[in-house]
Amino acid sequence: MEFDATFLIAVISFIVFVVIMNKIFYAPILKIMQERQNVVEDNFNAAKELNVETQKQTEYHDTELEKSRDEARQKIAEASQQFKQERSQEISEYKTELYGNIAKEKENLKKSALEAKEVLKDNIVDIAKEISHKVLGFDINAESINKSQIKEEQG
Repeated sequence: MEFDATFLIAVISFIVFVVIMNKIFYAPILKIMQERQNVVEDNFNAAKELNVETQKQTEYHDTELEKSRDEARQKIAEASQQFKQERSQEISEYKTELYGNIAKEKENLKKSALEAKEVLKDNIVDIAKEISHKVLGFDINAESINKSQIKEEQG
């Protein structure tokens, strides 16, 4: 192998070619590749930040949802308790009214029984007089009948 001027010209032209290619072709390509790498990294970081933000929002919404559920449960429990109290109060009032009506009816029955006794007492005296008149042939005294009834009622 011989080294002559052609070889030297070839080496110099190769170096000039590499420098020119580096300036014209490789540098812009490397610049574009670096920019792409930066865009990819920026997008990746933005996606990570969005993912973290999304998780925070999800946790916040879950917490708020749980609070709302707890409040709803509490309101339902309070409404249920209030309904039970109102129902108990209504039942108590109804029982009181019912017992009052029962007492009034007992009183009315006692009065009716007393009135019936008075009516029967008057009728008994008349019936006894009539029977004694028919059977004995004379009238009995009404006071003797009343005295015997009083003794029977006391005994």
